[in-house]
Amino acid sequence: MTRVWAAWFASLLALSAPVAARDVTPLMLAKGARIGVVSLLDPEVTHFHSARSIKDAFLKTSTVDWPVAAMLTDALKDRAGQMGLVLVPLAVTDELDLGRDSCFINGSFAKGLPKECVRAFDHLGSAEGVQAVIVLAPGLNDGTHGGSARRKDLPDYLRGWGFVTGEAASPDGKPSLFNMTEMLLVAPGAKGPVLRGREWGGSYSLEWTSFSPPADLKEISAQAINELQPLFAGILSRQTARLLDQVEMIP
Repeated sequence: MTRVWAAWFASLLALSAPVAARDVTPLMLAKGARIGVVSLLDPEVTHFHSARSIKDAFLKTSTVDWPVAAMLTDALKDRAGQMGLVLVPLAVTDELDLGRDSCFINGSFAKGLPKECVRAFDHLGSAEGVQAVIVLAPGLNDGTHGGSARRKDLPDYLRGWGFVTGEAASPDGKPSLFNMTEMLLVAPGAKGPVLRGREWGGSYSLEWTSFSPPADLKEISAQAINELQPLFAGILSRQTARLLDQVEMIP
């Protein structure tokens, strides 16, 4: 365990701190810095059909076989390579997995890391000697996560990746994609883990232009849903680029 992460781990034992404050200054990294990368986003796509009548609306979530963690690393690698950063894929720890709802779904990142997140970061990356960690996790379409970017035409319980048909679809009737995710950049600080960057995914959207509606909208095939993988990969590339804009390299 490196000294930096050992100091971080020790500070994590003080779990009574309400919030690990957010440092709004850019994270300064040297060329060759190792950045841990981890995804807590389940390989799922949610179909929400909006309608004027509640009885005509429905929600269906499908499991896909997309390698979401690899998609995240792929989205980061070109820009990270240009910056001279080394990406280190990390496994999801038990603490991080157990804190998924309390930290990421129910947490607020406006002022930093909630106390529910502190314990979740205790072992993450410590054995790999990384200087920071990038985490992709589900969020909610609510004011706590999205603020003014919350999609008011959609329910606040939507999370993760999905698409919308019906009243809230694109003007031409094609489904619109949603990306209710939190992407965080966390680094060790003098008093514990510090949120050094954040990119809310809810402001990113895209139209599913190749969509051909089946006879029954509730029975969209797995083959059709797999058309969405490169579209979400494109959104992920935009989201990661904006997150890395919050990092400055030491000359």
